[in-house]
Amino acid sequence: MPKSEADKAAEAQRVRQAQQRLTAAKARRDELKAAADREFWTAVAAAIDSGELKQTEACQAIGYQREYVRRQLLDLRAQAAEPTD
Repeated sequence: MPKSEADKAAEAQRVRQAQQRLTAAKARRDELKAAADREFWTAVAAAIDSGELKQTEACQAIGYQREYVRRQLLDLRAQAAEPTD
């Protein structure tokens, strides 16, 4: 039996609402991941900047290449220097 126009409209509305929920969930996940990354790289930078660890020692501890860590720390510092509106 074919769907009525009302059924089709209800189905389309249900799909739109589910898509909106997923879009919001993805945005929240992305925010949480970004915050976790900032927290992690801030801790790495603090350990290096304080002299507690040399950069190579920090790299050994976290399992990343030195160049990757260097770039992440540069990005972290650049983000910290950006003015917030």
